Amino acid sequence: MSGSSLSTIRWLTFGCAVAARVLCTSTADAQVESTSAVVRGRAGGNDSNSRDRIDLDSLIARAIAVNPRITAARRRVDAARARVGPAGARPDPMLMAGIQNQPLGREAPTVSAHGTTSSGPDPMTMHMIGISQTILYPGKLKLRTEATAREVDAAIAALDDARLTVTRDVRTTYYELAYLDQALRIAQENQAVLTDIIRVTESHYASGSGRQQDILKARLDIGRLAQDVNALREQRRAQLAGLNALLDEPDTTPISGVSVPERIARAAVPDSAHHVRFTSNAFGAAAADSPLPSLATLQAMAITNNAMLREHELRIAAQTARVALAEKATKPDVDVSLQYGQRSGLTDMISAVVSVPIPIQHRRKQDEDVAAARAELDALRAEHHSTVNDLRARVAKLYADLERQRTQLALDVKAILPQGRATLSATTASYQAGKTDILTLLDSQSAFFTYEISYYRALSDFGQTLAELESVVGKEVLP
Repeated sequence: MSGSSLSTIRWLTFGCAVAARVLCTSTADAQVESTSAVVRGRAGGNDSNSRDRIDLDSLIARAIAVNPRITAARRRVDAARARVGPAGARPDPMLMAGIQNQPLGREAPTVSAHGTTSSGPDPMTMHMIGISQTILYPGKLKLRTEATAREVDAAIAALDDARLTVTRDVRTTYYELAYLDQALRIAQENQAVLTDIIRVTESHYASGSGRQQDILKARLDIGRLAQDVNALREQRRAQLAGLNALLDEPDTTPISGVSVPERIARAAVPDSAHHVRFTSNAFGAAAADSPLPSLATLQAMAITNNAMLREHELRIAAQTARVALAEKATKPDVDVSLQYGQRSGLTDMISAVVSVPIPIQHRRKQDEDVAAARAELDALRAEHHSTVNDLRARVAKLYADLERQRTQLALDVKAILPQGRATLSATTASYQAGKTDILTLLDSQSAFFTYEISYYRALSDFGQTLAELESVVGKEVLP
């Protein structure tokens, strides 16, 4: 076989490789209709047909069951519940026993009217036993119980917030792994094409029909691609460790078959490019047919359901009860005691005592405690107001990010990916016809690689932003 024939075969092999790269993401009517469908197929549209696919819901369920952060929040709920009983219990009674009125020296003999003397026991000395009880002012026990009960509710709200936070973290990490897996797959496909390009350019150069700069450019591109692949693999290792930490697993536990769920991908962009619509024909118009509720609805949902906001409200209720309790501090608690005294050879005695504190230092003590409690309540209310404002702004930002990502994906499906594929196909045909050089082909190949990566980056970002929004709102927002 002659050198020219061998070069032709290699050239045809290279053309087939590039054509396969162009066609690998399209079907029969590749220019428009299939773009979204094929991309969605890679994103995980056929979940039911993949036995090794990791189910996101099962990962979330496991994280909720074993995550140490949630376990700690559960135990804080148990601790708060255990404090309710003691807060509402009356003070324990006090048992007293001892000797009363025991003389420290000898008593002088006494002379009776009949001239007799007596030196018996002191009539005031007695053996005493008694019991005392503090009776709190009415309402104090109720306020103590109310404050601790609201702390239990606040701990439950904190537990809900921990669950939502862990769920968000699992989802965002999972979606990042899905992007990295797709990016690695695309990079490996490009590596195969670039390898074929290097073989062809080296063959052309050996036969005298190629240029050395073509070989250098192709090798430079594959070197850069190798850097990208290495960076992607390291990022995946880090994300995998993060996901395993949420699952309380060793950081190297493998997880494969990761993909963006069909429900999320469908909310991000329609199945078909024909179904992609924009709000107007104006340049830069946003994607139409948003599956999200309105911004006002989402903000109202967040204020109603946000777990952290609910925790704040319950802590305000607990502090309100503490303020009322502090205001009752000047109301007297009554100490009641009953004592029985037994005297040797004499009549026994019984005593009853009622003690009431006199708040002569109420300005320095009780009044300051009330002021401190009220100041803390005002601080909690101010923090709550600030949190509501921050929550509205956060929902607005996440909503804007989601709509921006939807528009980017719609443009990818409707225009950028089909046009990028068409450009690469036309450049390949032009190169095969000898009408363009290989550098132009490499640039088209690199551009299409960037477009595909950008699509999966936007799809993962949409899923992550949606997970963040749902953790803020406190419930799922998609229909």
